[in-house]
Formats: sequence, structure tokens, C-alpha cells
Amino acid sequence: MNKPIPTNKATLAATKRALRDMMKQDGLAFPETPEDIDRIEAAVDDSRLPTPDVNSFRQFLRGKKSDQPVEASKILPFESAALAKDLALAARNGGEIDAEVRQRMDEHRAAAEAKAKKKR
Repeated sequence: MNKPIPTNKATLAATKRALRDMMKQDGLAFPETPEDIDRIEAAVDDSRLPTPDVNSFRQFLRGKKSDQPVEASKILPFESAALAKDLALAARNGGEIDAEVRQRMDEHRAAAEAKAKKKR
């Protein structure tokens, strides 16, 4: 009977090292030249990202309380309804929502919005 030839199993450390080396070789993880930085900046669209408030962050680091309370929304608005619909479709793996489930979702959303209004 033939015994299988043992193969070297990839360890987690070896896999991480190979992935890092590949990303470094492609200039994705560790830009080494100005051209690498220019290519990454051209590929990343950061125009929609908010500019951080550096002064508030410095106050936070020094342990001081912020002058203005931070208001964060749990729901981020989408620029277009089509994008929101596409993401919702992806979240349910392309499946459609039947009328009964849609009605329950709408009822829960209305109840949550009414509860949030009462807290204000």
C-alpha cells in the first residue's frame, strides 16, 4: 500500500509573511517610492471622508472634555437610493423580501422611530 507523501503544511505565520511579501511586492501595503504613494492616492477616493477635528482629538488625548457633545447617527445616509437598495439586496444575499416580512419590518421601524421621538 502506498503511503501519502507528507507535505509541508502552511503555518499561519508563513501565510501572513507570504501575504505581506506579496502586498509589499505589489506596492499595496508598504509604499517605498513616491510613485507607490501617488498610485495609492489615485486609487483611493477619500473625498467623501470627513475631515477629523484635530483640536478635539488633542483635547481628548490630554483628558479634557470636548466643548461640544459628539452627535453620531446610528444610520448613515446614502447619497443615492439605488446604492442603499443594492446594499440591502447584498445583505440578504440577493433574496427578495415577501410582503409579510416587509410589513413587519415597516412596523418595527415605525415603532423604533416613535420611541426615539419620545426620548427627545
